[in-house]
Amino acid sequence: MNRKVYAIVQSRWFLPGIAVFAVIIRLALILVTHKYKTEVFADEIDYKNIGISIEHGLGFIKDGIHPTAYRPPAQPFVIAGLFRLFGDNDLYVKLFEALLLLVVPFVCFRVGRLLGLSVAASNIGAAIATLHPALAYASSTLYPTVLTAVALTVAVWLCSIAMEKNRAGAAVGAGLAFGIAGAATTTFAPLGAIAAGILLLRRSYRSALIVGVLGMLPTVIWMSRNQHAMGQFTVATNGGYNLYLGANDGATPMSGNWVDPHLFDESTMSETALDGKYRDAAVSWIKQHPAHWGELVVERAIVVFDSVGNPRTQGLHSGLLAHLVGWIMLPVVLLSVVGLVVCYRNPLSWLTTAALLLVIASSAATIAKPRFRFPCDPLLAEFSVAGFLVMKEKLSPGERQEAADHLAA
Repeated sequence: MNRKVYAIVQSRWFLPGIAVFAVIIRLALILVTHKYKTEVFADEIDYKNIGISIEHGLGFIKDGIHPTAYRPPAQPFVIAGLFRLFGDNDLYVKLFEALLLLVVPFVCFRVGRLLGLSVAASNIGAAIATLHPALAYASSTLYPTVLTAVALTVAVWLCSIAMEKNRAGAAVGAGLAFGIAGAATTTFAPLGAIAAGILLLRRSYRSALIVGVLGMLPTVIWMSRNQHAMGQFTVATNGGYNLYLGANDGATPMSGNWVDPHLFDESTMSETALDGKYRDAAVSWIKQHPAHWGELVVERAIVVFDSVGNPRTQGLHSGLLAHLVGWIMLPVVLLSVVGLVVCYRNPLSWLTTAALLLVIASSAATIAKPRFRFPCDPLLAEFSVAGFLVMKEKLSPGERQEAADHLAA
């Protein structure tokens, strides 16, 4: 690296400058898309409607009548809070998300330092995370992607500190953040318990108890609510439907929502009953086509590392620029896998790998979309730098192991 460039990257002002630049880009994107009213997804409408219902004291309802558990709870509650404070305008939610992402570069920098990376290398990883184009785009929507990404990044960082330094405060923060991540995206609902298990293996018993209780409490409360309101102790009422999307004659590794089944009369069935019907249909298909199902599972697990996808809804995310950016992101994601392996002794690697494996398992069983992985990407950015540094050196096997041990120390 050129000395002048290295001096800039190592400067104390580099990361704040990148953070401000990224905020400007996100705000510009939000204002442009808001002004010209570009694509609005059905999921966004659900999140907004539920938020408005909560705001007006009507409960977690999306159709004005029936309680729902089809969407996870965290994002609608954030929307409800912002609407109550500022009025029912999507713009306030998007601005909040754009500013919330300011947390990412500084936490990622700390993650890099805990991995043993230099200041410059940590700054580069943090810059990659900060300038993540998909997270910028996500901040212009009402999806819970931004909330999940920030909560997950903070949770893994604080959990690592609690593990290494036995700090109760860090454990409390990690538990709360894991709880928010799981309540925002149900894929990560078990992560608090998994993190507690990792803490137990490291004999951080107090931290394990704190993280386990606080990390799982929102999910347990949510499932108890679903038992009371809908008669089923479940984390969501979309599991059967999503399973069927990935287990039918038209399913491919990237078919996603291109499969649009209407097998049952939804107007005459409850969410739980409908979800059960789709689950039964999916299980029946899997039993009839076990080999094909196995192929789809393996292929969807691999597709998780793709950042392009095959979106059914057309718009900014499906254009040529989006495809180009998606392919550019592929080497970063693949290098992060190398980094996770290189740093296998570091608790940060265990926690990040656990989060990534939850995404892989969920996607492999149902449908694969790039946005499912995006909450993991800020953490993966630092591991990609670690992976690149090891690959770049072209070391002998012995020297490579020595470098890996140094990074993992």
